[in-house]
Amino acid sequence: MLYDYELIIIGAGPAGLTAAIYARRALVKTLILEKSLTGGKLNKTEDVDNYPGFTSIKGPELAEKMTEHAKYYEIDWQQQEVTKLAKKNEGFIIKTSDENILTSKAVIIASGAMENKLKIKGEKELTNLGVSYCAICDGFLFREKEVVVVGGGYSALETALYMSNVASQVYLVHRRTDFRAEKEIVAKVKSNPKITLFLNSTIIEIKGKEKVEKVIVNDLTKNEVSELFTEAVFPCVGLSPLSDFTHEIGVCDQQNYITIQDDCSTAVPGLFAAGDVARASAKKIKQIVTATAEGAIAAQSAINYLKKL
Repeated sequence: MLYDYELIIIGAGPAGLTAAIYARRALVKTLILEKSLTGGKLNKTEDVDNYPGFTSIKGPELAEKMTEHAKYYEIDWQQQEVTKLAKKNEGFIIKTSDENILTSKAVIIASGAMENKLKIKGEKELTNLGVSYCAICDGFLFREKEVVVVGGGYSALETALYMSNVASQVYLVHRRTDFRAEKEIVAKVKSNPKITLFLNSTIIEIKGKEKVEKVIVNDLTKNEVSELFTEAVFPCVGLSPLSDFTHEIGVCDQQNYITIQDDCSTAVPGLFAAGDVARASAKKIKQIVTATAEGAIAAQSAINYLKKL
């Protein structure tokens, strides 16, 4: 069978871009498929303070630098969404939303993950009417307004800090008392006079007619319900992997993350995964630096695989 490419990389976030750089440096004929902006969630990140080489850099700027680095190697790029991935003999067939069909000898999935929904009344109806999953994108719309951020992880704390520079008041609602983030950023949030914490609390409804007007907060300690007036809600409650197109080949776990080994290989020969869409047997942190590391490992594993064909 004559293949279009030796390697197709699905996704152009930090993992996918790093994989592309390593693959092209090994002279592997490579295509990147990306359905939206290159750089992935870097485009939704305000400040990156823990990526080696940059004391502090804006997320979109780091995304641009990574993209420029990858494009230096004259990689083929197509802006298409992958809808199906299938194994065919020793290679793979990829179908896209544009009804294109592409083939390759190996594939690296670096499609990332998307933000989870709160799954409460009013969220869907008021999405883009005050409910937003990207403070970097929409925060400016709520200058000097009161806003609510939901969550207790790094992204929620980062969003609260970012919005404290934009909004008049930030209410951070978290269902526990402890946070899942570095102590430094937790300390920044707790000491910020424009951020008010609602701990051991959940939002059970978002209300508004033509836009967000208020939220209903449930205090889990007191078992009391109260209203909190706000013009925006930013849910930051984790991610779900973008792996729907892989479900027919059986490489996902119960949460639909792609299961990988230490070399980023999957149960299917020639198929590798890296970044937020993948999960190894050991727990890992989800950081830019770990995504780029996995991208490099996946690329080298794919290169070794191709040499054996």
